[in-house]
Amino acid sequence: MVCALAVSNSVGAAEVRQLTGDKPFFEVWDEEMGTCSMVVAMDGSVLLFDHVGAKDEVGYINVIRSEDGGKTWGEEIEVGRPIKLEEDMSDGGRYKGPRIGWTGLGSALVDENSGDVMVFATSLMAGQILYRSKDHGKTWKTEDIVIKPDVNGWISNPNSACDPAVTLRFGEKKGRLVQTSRVMWAYKNKTGGVFDKHYSNMIHSDDGGKTWTPSAPFPLGGTGEAGLVELSDGRIYYNSRTHMRGGNRRIAHSLDGGETFTPEHEDDELFDGPPDVYGCKSAMIRLPYEGRDLLLFSSPGRRDKRHDITVWLSFDGGKNWPIKRLVKEGPGNYTWLIAGRKGTPSEGMIYLAANKDWMARFNLAWILEGQELPEDFKIK
Repeated sequence: MVCALAVSNSVGAAEVRQLTGDKPFFEVWDEEMGTCSMVVAMDGSVLLFDHVGAKDEVGYINVIRSEDGGKTWGEEIEVGRPIKLEEDMSDGGRYKGPRIGWTGLGSALVDENSGDVMVFATSLMAGQILYRSKDHGKTWKTEDIVIKPDVNGWISNPNSACDPAVTLRFGEKKGRLVQTSRVMWAYKNKTGGVFDKHYSNMIHSDDGGKTWTPSAPFPLGGTGEAGLVELSDGRIYYNSRTHMRGGNRRIAHSLDGGETFTPEHEDDELFDGPPDVYGCKSAMIRLPYEGRDLLLFSSPGRRDKRHDITVWLSFDGGKNWPIKRLVKEGPGNYTWLIAGRKGTPSEGMIYLAANKDWMARFNLAWILEGQELPEDFKIK
């Protein structure tokens, strides 16, 4: 069904329901977590991952699942145990404690070809293992993988502050997994690291996650903690934090399935999050509506502190971000976003986690309520 409504003023709940087929829905609740990762499995189960253990313990990776779209959550399931890395992880002593030199929670992803859910094991570089589930997150096995060095000899790090992979749907690379990652330059340097030598990149797999090949480095150094989406024309839109300069998010595209980047530029609207010179991990997803490049971005809405988590909506694949709505006042810090799957209990829902111990779920109708929409706006 396609609905259309020409509007010049803000739309109310009834008009939004006509546009989207849904009533506005919003819920926020307390959820204890640190740096996490989230995915929606192919059966619609919502999976929230965390690293369990005090700061002086190696701990383990766990997941909780919701099979009813986020209404209720199951018991904790152990995903896997960290592994010891041989490389020096000290980063000049900036990172301390027993976890250093051990892997922790990396980015989670769903292979939409097989339905497998995977979680990377990472520290300042990736371990050569991942945790895999073939039953939508109920049971897990640890397996060896290969992450190839990049052009500079570094092992990319798809840590949990990098947004999840996408399964490409268009073009000659259809079916490829493309994952955001970064190079943590200091992981072999005992004298300490500097962020201007870190950089964003991507890794991709054409064999279901067994082998991962790095892209060229992002065109700007001092970047990391990025998100990517595939647009309906097959381009990959890449949106990165920067650690070295004030200003807005840095944007580039990939025209070859995640192997190289076009020249980067600064976004006109999306600032990088406080403190400006250091940025903040944000989140980005493409909402699952056919024929529309609806992108959603989340970040602190204030420039003076990491408070007031806000979402921005783009109707045109990230060129403009005309819709903005506050999710929660007060502390927010890092955020993660995922969207539900059609034909499952999660359909229509958007899930946001903030590592200030809270989560929210809401729908597109809630984002659009009270907003001024383009006159030609329609949704399938």
